[in-house]
Amino acid sequence: MIGCVDGPLFELKKWNPVIQSQWKKDRERGPVYSQRVDEMRLVKAQLSSMADAEQEKWVGTIASVVDKETSIELRREAVLALTEVINRPDAASTVMKLSRDKSEKVRLEVAKSLRKNTSAETTQTLLAMASTDSNERVRLNATESLGTHRTNEVKDYLAKQLNVPNPAMQYSVSQALKEFTGQDFRGDVSMWKRYLGGEAVEPVSPSLAETIQSYLPFRR
Repeated sequence: MIGCVDGPLFELKKWNPVIQSQWKKDRERGPVYSQRVDEMRLVKAQLSSMADAEQEKWVGTIASVVDKETSIELRREAVLALTEVINRPDAASTVMKLSRDKSEKVRLEVAKSLRKNTSAETTQTLLAMASTDSNERVRLNATESLGTHRTNEVKDYLAKQLNVPNPAMQYSVSQALKEFTGQDFRGDVSMWKRYLGGEAVEPVSPSLAETIQSYLPFRR
């Protein structure tokens, strides 16, 4: 893992003949960590444009890698690669298995990935992550991803989460409900409650600052 995680010293080490010799020996024994990461990223870049048979082969290969992979970063990269074809049942199945990964970094990518697949199985996986995951960031991202999963069960879950006295959770719920309903009450919890209760509530108009910000490039 040295070549991948040494930060700015990596460029200097590339010119050191002793270290280059050691890297050569490492490569002769098998693929080094940085090579494996690069290979996974290369698959990610090409996966969505492959023919179905090729996708099936590579999704199966990634699944077999994930089953025995000890590197957190490589499991995370595997999720990112499978997200490119997440509507494939085989890809979604592998990603859902990683919803119970020991690393919150991996589970966080799973929570983001499953917003793009709205099958009954992925909905249940996201609901479980949103309600029981040990990491708050994972719970928040899973909750926000539920906005694309338009079922009554999800709607009921989001409505209940509005009562959680946690501003971060209330924000994630508001974002999910915005996508779920097509309405926008910003972070006004009381207005969301009234709307979900059946009242006729007018959407909140954006402020001038928010309007300007929406047109700025490179917004996250």
